[in-house]
Amino acid sequence: MLRGAFHGLWTLGSIIGAGFRGVVTIMAFTEGGLMRQFYLSRRTIALSSIVLMGLTVGSIVTLVNLGRDQYYRTRMKYLERENRTMISLLQGQAEQLGKLKLEMAKLKEFEESVRQVAGLSVASELQASEPEPAGGRGTSEGRRP
Repeated sequence: MLRGAFHGLWTLGSIIGAGFRGVVTIMAFTEGGLMRQFYLSRRTIALSSIVLMGLTVGSIVTLVNLGRDQYYRTRMKYLERENRTMISLLQGQAEQLGKLKLEMAKLKEFEESVRQVAGLSVASELQASEPEPAGGRGTSEGRRP
């Protein structure tokens, strides 16, 4: 078996070496002991090598693109799921905000009714219209420094 592997490597080396000399002789042996010979030109081997390298590079690029596409699909699914979660959270918060606005309107109505009952509505309007002087003090007409 080791002898067969060595013989295969030797044959491959001789084919590559002959490829640069002009003509390559390929010898094929069958199990029955029959031998066949093929002759290939250097140009044929060079073109075959270029095509094989092109196919190899194309296959590698295809595999890399498939991996990248799978990554992006997985990421897109995750982002879509996260987006749906955020939408549901925002809808819940919008509902809460609507409830709070209604509650604030009710509290404002309640405050106005309490002020009317207490008679504070006029006084509160006067306090709101009077601007407070800067520094929190009253007028200083009677004082001199």
